[in-house]
Amino acid sequence: MSAVKLYVYDLSRGMAKSMSLGLTGKQIDGIWHTSVVVFGREIFYGRGIMEAAPGTTHHGQPLQILDVGETHIDADTFQEYLLSLAELYTASAYHLTDFNCNNFTADVVGFLTGAEIPAWISGLPSEFLATPFGQALRPTIDAMFRQSNEAEHSAFGGSPAPAATPAPRAAPAAAAPQPTPQDLASALLSAVAQQAASGGTTSAPPKPNPTIAALTLVTSRANFASILKDNTAVVANFTNTAGCPPCRAIKPAYETIAENNTAVYGHKGTRFVEVELDRGDGHSLAEQYGVTATPTFIFFKDGKQVDVMRGADKRGLENRVEAFLDDCFPQHPHKRLYLAVTSKLSTEPILATATPAFPALVSKIESFGVGGADLETLKKAIAFLQGPTSLNDAQLGELLTQWTNTTNALLTKLKPEQTFPLIDLWRIALLNPKVAAILTVRLSPTAPGAEPLNAILALAASQLKERGGSTPRPLVLTALRLSTNLLGPLPLANLVLAPGGSALQADLLTLLVDSLLHPEVSVRKAAADVAVNASAWRHRLAKERAAAEGVSGEDDDGIEAEWEVEGVSALLEAIGREEDADVGEYSGCRCAL
Repeated sequence: MSAVKLYVYDLSRGMAKSMSLGLTGKQIDGIWHTSVVVFGREIFYGRGIMEAAPGTTHHGQPLQILDVGETHIDADTFQEYLLSLAELYTASAYHLTDFNCNNFTADVVGFLTGAEIPAWISGLPSEFLATPFGQALRPTIDAMFRQSNEAEHSAFGGSPAPAATPAPRAAPAAAAPQPTPQDLASALLSAVAQQAASGGTTSAPPKPNPTIAALTLVTSRANFASILKDNTAVVANFTNTAGCPPCRAIKPAYETIAENNTAVYGHKGTRFVEVELDRGDGHSLAEQYGVTATPTFIFFKDGKQVDVMRGADKRGLENRVEAFLDDCFPQHPHKRLYLAVTSKLSTEPILATATPAFPALVSKIESFGVGGADLETLKKAIAFLQGPTSLNDAQLGELLTQWTNTTNALLTKLKPEQTFPLIDLWRIALLNPKVAAILTVRLSPTAPGAEPLNAILALAASQLKERGGSTPRPLVLTALRLSTNLLGPLPLANLVLAPGGSALQADLLTLLVDSLLHPEVSVRKAAADVAVNASAWRHRLAKERAAAEGVSGEDDDGIEAEWEVEGVSALLEAIGREEDADVGEYSGCRCAL
């Protein structure tokens, strides 16, 4: 057992405390550098992971020594942990605000004790750089502390002592000339003089932070908790690049997504992080958030998990991140609800055409305990969906009957949250004209056979009624996308939407209305697609009638359906909620809907 201490140094030597209030409008008591003292060693992030005898760095004696607990981890295990961090905490990886010595100490303290370093240390960069003076001073600090890729200094992270040595077996970069605290003081005073001579910059609006790291590596629970606490929107990639080919495949795309979105949303409180399962507390964090496969992307809003995505789907990840960030930082009321409408309205139906990774889908179904004849039937259905196939109409009809019976049976056996792979297969099936034609006949009120669409929509509708916003998202989203495709073929749409039509209508309406008012933007978007197809149905039907009768125009001949009143009411309420959410910020907008 060993005591764990946090050594805190003020690089400004008191100047920040005396000058900060007048310059920034905020009281900043110091420009903090921290290190961890344990097992008789002072460990810190400099030109790589560095160490010295406690209190012998050129910063002199620490301003404060904080007791952060005791560790039951032995010295050898700790040394192995430092070696695992050496590839992450390199000189070239150092970042002014997001990957400095204080990030390192947060990781190490979290590993040793499970505690967090104080927020007044970890939160200093964002607090200072949010001020106009901090924005103006950034170029001076950058020029001073990042003269080369090997320099690790910053106004918020420390510099190694000349006497410091690399931690044993860690490979540091070559030493570079290091500025002293006196140099820092001179640079700060020079910057103050320049700002005064130029009339100051406090009246200029702050600009987005161009140096926020696009991607942050996290190796401790404490650091991860700190990031969640300090940021509005956090996307975390739980990954294992060493042993997971899909992780390596998606990594460049995730880096690009992080870079592009950090440039836009970084200054608003958005962070993209990576959690390597084989580094530090990676496995522990994965267990905490229920990660069972890599890559897994988890989305956090105000510290709470709001979404999860599994797998290496580049397009899906881009769409999910876009929807998540728009939900966190809405651009405009009329953009919040992603109604699939453009300036030139079209009556062509929207279709959910994305093809799932069928092997992964089969694995997911098997993981839910489906096997035997049920699994074989589903595999036959997947083989048909992958096409081309030599099945004739009779063989296809027989396959659909077997597939229907299997689906109906499994919908009663599986938990609601386990049914989305079954629903997704039928979503794809509805895109096949032959399947759509057969289901049109089977959906007819005079048809004797049961079919799975009733059971699917009934399940999704009942779950929304019972569980509301806590309904499993995969179930709701796949059911909505199936509904979108259900209203694609006009004969099927006629059966579902026309007055006195199929029994599907009531469950579809319940699903649509509750989803339009759902708290999550991705669900509302999917519901909007269904609403668009439903509203376009009237015009498509009128056009078909006009073409058959050889007349022009789109007279709907007085077609009325009871579902329309409730559907329109839900749409108006949904749009009203979107507007009310931002009325304070956009009270001057008068958009025409």
